[in-house]
This record gives sequence, structure tokens and C-alpha cells, in this order.
Amino acid sequence: MSTGKINTLCAKFRRDESGNFMMIFAFATAVIFLSVGLAVEYSQSINIKTRVTNALDAATLATARAISIGDITEAQGEAYLKDVFIANIGVDALEGSRYTIDNVTINTTNQTVSAEATYDQDLDFISVGTSATHQDVGSMSAATYGLSDIEVAMVLDTTGSMGGSKIIALREAAALGVDELLSVNHEADTKVRISLVPYAYGVNAGPLAKYVYADFKDKKSDAPAFDPDLYDTTGVGYDIAAFQATGNMNHMLANSDGTAIDDCSTDRKKPNSGTSYQISDADPSFGMISRDSRMTANYCPSVPLVPLSSDQTALEATIASLPASGYTAGHIGLQWAYYTISHSWADYLPDGSKPGDHTDPDEEIDKYIILMTDGIFNTAYADVKKKNWGPGGQASTSFSFADSMCTDIKNNDIKIFTIGFQLYQQSALDMLKDCATPDEGDITYHYEPTTSAELKDTYEMIASTIQSLRLIQ
Repeated sequence: MSTGKINTLCAKFRRDESGNFMMIFAFATAVIFLSVGLAVEYSQSINIKTRVTNALDAATLATARAISIGDITEAQGEAYLKDVFIANIGVDALEGSRYTIDNVTINTTNQTVSAEATYDQDLDFISVGTSATHQDVGSMSAATYGLSDIEVAMVLDTTGSMGGSKIIALREAAALGVDELLSVNHEADTKVRISLVPYAYGVNAGPLAKYVYADFKDKKSDAPAFDPDLYDTTGVGYDIAAFQATGNMNHMLANSDGTAIDDCSTDRKKPNSGTSYQISDADPSFGMISRDSRMTANYCPSVPLVPLSSDQTALEATIASLPASGYTAGHIGLQWAYYTISHSWADYLPDGSKPGDHTDPDEEIDKYIILMTDGIFNTAYADVKKKNWGPGGQASTSFSFADSMCTDIKNNDIKIFTIGFQLYQQSALDMLKDCATPDEGDITYHYEPTTSAELKDTYEMIASTIQSLRLIQ
């Protein structure tokens, strides 16, 4: 072969890059395949860890709760915990599965339940470059079974829009919630008490009506301070004549002696001057609660509120009697719910209904409000001029009061659950979302059920959440 032909062949070989391309393509494909595999396998690890964590948390909480209410003994705790874990993870038994439960500890001194759980995961891609073919994906969890005292205020919408099947659904759902919440109580140990606050145009204060005064049709009012000594002497907690002298008596809806004609309450008003306790849980010695004369007698809800009680029969009887009539002054319901569980009102509530002091480090008390509605808050009296007041014409004011009250309640370390039942107005839903305590991990504080069954599930879920013992690790 001539030298020229050899040079030509060599030059052609140097220019031919097809083999290089195939090599690069093969290498890149392998890298991509390995990267995808690693990503998938890592994602599987995360999903497995989440499942294990959730199942173990459920098992420790359920075990702690079962011990606390006497369903099982501490000696039965480990077997019970494993059974709950198996049920939640979806296997028939731990033996023969890839799951293990280790270090189950029932600490009777600290009243805690703790455990570790792992899953034996095969490694196909993560093992590349290592000798590992398996890894343990696990979690640990601990819960306390020393139940704190619990105080819950249920704020129940009994307005006209709740008529028919909706009020029936509310009665059934709220009763289920009461039943679930009170299930931890024993005859010798009451851990949970519940107050009920039905609302429509206002709130029937019932046993707390002594703290309500007959008021004028004004947006502000210099509320009289409640005087317990005067009440013990006269049956009225303030100087009626002195108060009437400050306003136009023709604007009042009162009995001949100046007392309110019924037990109903409207919203707390700002004073004409001085300190306002409108958005607060200040007790009646700072100023009683208005009964504005714009709420006529036939507007008064027929079912009174119930202060904190553990009497399941009485609570469920009240719920069963709830009617549906009137407009929606939801902020007034929220206001009275606050009073029924605020320690500031402890000296003004009946024996057995006095709220505990959850700010005292020596007291173990958790407080909750469950606010339910099916519509827009649309009725207010405070801050509304006489000439501007008409049925359903004060939505923005009611919303504003509710928003401010929710903030004050949450700032006082009271958690709020909100329920918008068959509620489709976005502004109302937004208000309820803002009012609710922000979600904490898997704990949800705002619900939007659309059916009777969903409403029942919601009350049971909230009750179960309230009962659930806080995870400590």
C-alpha cells in the first residue's frame, strides 16, 4: 500500500467520532439511570419513614390514652402498642414482616409510653460503591398518659339558616363530640368539662344573666360594674336608677323596675370615655354586658348557655333542644364562650363551673373553643349607630369583632377550632380560617364539612384531637 493511501486511512480514522459518541452516550445513560434509581430509592426511604413515624405515633398515643382511661393496665401496654402499630402499618403480624418494634418502655414514674420502630429496606442503588444491601429506616415516639384537665366551649349556630336537616345534623354531631370528650372521665376523677353557647341574634345568658344590664340603642355604653353585695341585697347587681339617668329611658327594653325583660345578651360595648373592655375577658366588675334594646323580646334565643359541666345527660339534653331561628351574631357566641372558660370569670360562675387557671404552672389545664357556623356573621349592636341598624346589616362589624376576639383568645393560650358547615361564602370561610389556631403538624384546626356525615366526623375528629395526648418526642 502506498504511503498516500496509508495517510488517507489514518486521517479518516481520526475524523470518525461515531465510536466516541456511543461511548459517551452509554456512560451518560448509566449515570442518568443510576441517578433516577437513587432518587426513587431515597424517596422510598422518606415515604417508609413517614409511614413508620405516623403508625408509631398513633400507637404510643393510643396506648397512653388507653392506660389513662383504664382500658388497659400498664403491664398490657407493650402488647397493646404493638397491636395498634400493626393495625396502622397494615401487616398481619410483626413476625415475618420487615417491621420491628424495640425498646417499648412504660415509665410509671413519669407516666410516659415510648418505643422505637424500624423497617428493613432493600438497597439496590444506594449500595453502589458500598457493601450495604439493607438499611434500617426507623423512628421513635413517646407520649405522656398523665392527662391534663380539659375545658371546652362549644359555640353552636342555631340561626334560621340552620333549619331542617342542618339543625338535626348539628344536634347529632355535637352530641357525638360531647360523648367522645367526656369518655375519659371517671366518677372519682373529672378531667373534661364542656360549656355550650348557642347563638343567633344574641346569646341567652341563662344562669349568667345577672351580669347583663338593660341597655340603650346606642353604639357605646358606660356599662355599670357588677356589685355582688348589692346583688345579694336586691337581686340586681347594679344601681339601675343611676344608670338610667345617663341615657334616654325610652330607648330601653326593660321591665318596670328597669331590669332587662329576659336573660339575653348582646355584645359588649365601648364606653363613652375611659378604658374599653370590649375585646377582652374582663370580668363583670369591670363592666357588665349589654342587652341592647334593638334585640326585641322575640329575637331572644330560647335555649340558654350552659357553663362548664361534666354532666353528659344535661349537656346532651340541651343540644337535643336546640331550635333554628334568627340572624347570625357569631361574635357574641364567641364572646360568651370566652367568658365560660376564662379564669378571669372564675369568681362569677357557679360552683362546679369555675374555670381553672391555665397560666398557673402548677395546674395542668388545656382550654379549647369550637366555633361552628353555616353562614356569614351579620348582626352586631356595639359600634353600630341607631339609624344604621337593621336586620343583617352589620356583617363587617360582626366580622371585625370576631377577628379581634379570636386574636385575644389565642393570645391567652386558648386554642380555637372552627367549622364552616355547608358554608360557601369565601369571606366567611376566610374569617374562620384566620380565627382558627394555625395547624400544628398533622393537627387541623379549621374544617369545612358539607354533609351531615362529614359534620359528625368533624366533631368526633376534633374531640379525638383534644383528647389526644401531646407527643413529647
